[in-house]
Amino acid sequence: MATISAPGKIIMIGDHSVVYGEPAIIASVGLRCYITVEKSDNIIFRDGKTAEEFSVDEVLSFVEDADLLWKSGFEKSDFSELFEFMKSEKSNFRKMAVGKVLKALKIKSGAEIRIESDIPAGVGGVGASAAFAVALTKAVSDLYNKKSPLDEINRIAYEIEKIQHGNPSGGDNAACCYGGLIWFKRSSPSNTIQPLNIGYELENFVIVNSGNRERTTGKLVQHVRNLDDKYRSSRIKALGIAANKMRAALNNRDFESVKKLINLAQCNLAELGVSTKNIDRIAQVVVNAGGAAKLCGAGGGGTVLCFHEDKERLKQAIRNAGFEPRDVELGVEGVRTEKL
Repeated sequence: MATISAPGKIIMIGDHSVVYGEPAIIASVGLRCYITVEKSDNIIFRDGKTAEEFSVDEVLSFVEDADLLWKSGFEKSDFSELFEFMKSEKSNFRKMAVGKVLKALKIKSGAEIRIESDIPAGVGGVGASAAFAVALTKAVSDLYNKKSPLDEINRIAYEIEKIQHGNPSGGDNAACCYGGLIWFKRSSPSNTIQPLNIGYELENFVIVNSGNRERTTGKLVQHVRNLDDKYRSSRIKALGIAANKMRAALNNRDFESVKKLINLAQCNLAELGVSTKNIDRIAQVVVNAGGAAKLCGAGGGGTVLCFHEDKERLKQAIRNAGFEPRDVELGVEGVRTEKL
């Protein structure tokens, strides 16, 4: 028996633009997904008081179907059919994820998988699915003594994320796998993943849940993809330029520039149509208090990242607007084995 954990993540800058090859700065966060595994004949998921059981053949067959739908969606640049297939049953994501791991590692045996998580599921923007994919991959790999290196764990987790989200950048799983603060750029033949060693801990950031999302990450990404090319491209390019400036600002501890760039990113993301009234309200309240705020991940609700040099002033402004801020640690350790 072994317990593996992986952190969630926050895209500090580069949401959506990272899908189009622009750079992003991504931080692992101090919220973790814990996976405990034991060998079993079948696949058994335990989550609190609930349990689900599937045969190994069932999950492998399910993955084959999902892979075919992904390939079809990739060819058409439209993953709608895949998304409908995946959401037809609540357990489909877990079935797909473990099936992907078994297939990639050539394992034909089962596992009993117990799940605990600090990461709020369904909120969006904090990498719940990526953290699960990373922790699950390492847990099953270790259980069957595959000794998979981090690069292999990251690769398999990315394949899981592709089925879940269609055509993601791979940045979420990279941050959850390697941890810390990373400079990420989608590229060929392999993505650029570089640690950003800024020499100090990021402080005075909080996250806020703006409300449940009405659209999934995949559908939000598809929405941006469907925008007029010229309209989308100018905003995507602006976000890429802002990421490069943010890198310099963080290295120089230039927090005035950090705030301006976060607020600029929120404006561009709102123009791409992925903000909401609640996100806009939180952002305006924080800006009026002298801080900065932006949606996280795909948007459409979910997590908002907020920053102000005076954290108490920031938190009070957010509470006055009717929302609850949550302290968050940025740049934590990546996937790891927990001591029993």
